[in-house]
Amino acid sequence: MKEKKPFIIEILVGIVLVCVGFFVKAGYYSALISSMGVGIMVASIVQLIRIAYWQNPKRYAEYETKKKEAHINCVDERKQYLRMKAGHITYQMMTFSLLILSLVLALVRVEVWVITMIFLLFVLQWLVGIIVFRMLEKRM
Repeated sequence: MKEKKPFIIEILVGIVLVCVGFFVKAGYYSALISSMGVGIMVASIVQLIRIAYWQNPKRYAEYETKKKEAHINCVDERKQYLRMKAGHITYQMMTFSLLILSLVLALVRVEVWVITMIFLLFVLQWLVGIIVFRMLEKRM
């Protein structure tokens, strides 16, 4: 239950946000608040399903092995170095990407698609971090 409590709280927060967005008629902001609530609820429900899946007695031994491996990876100095290096390289790449994006946005009159572009930039940063980490892991 200790693992599930934060996710249950997040589901309740999501329900509150959906209700606030539904009952407060503020047009765009109502939809935004409701969407945030739905996003929080769905993410928390997925995490609860993941926890339930791994806590199944049939998968308990495999789950314990994964937890032990994750702990070793957290304290392993080589993995820590690789994470730091991947973060540094990703930061440099994203700095240049943000500079180029700033130039493009200055030349183009920005509209609604800016939100989508920024979100995709976030996704790109996350993917580049994973790819760089995997490449460095294989090299070292």
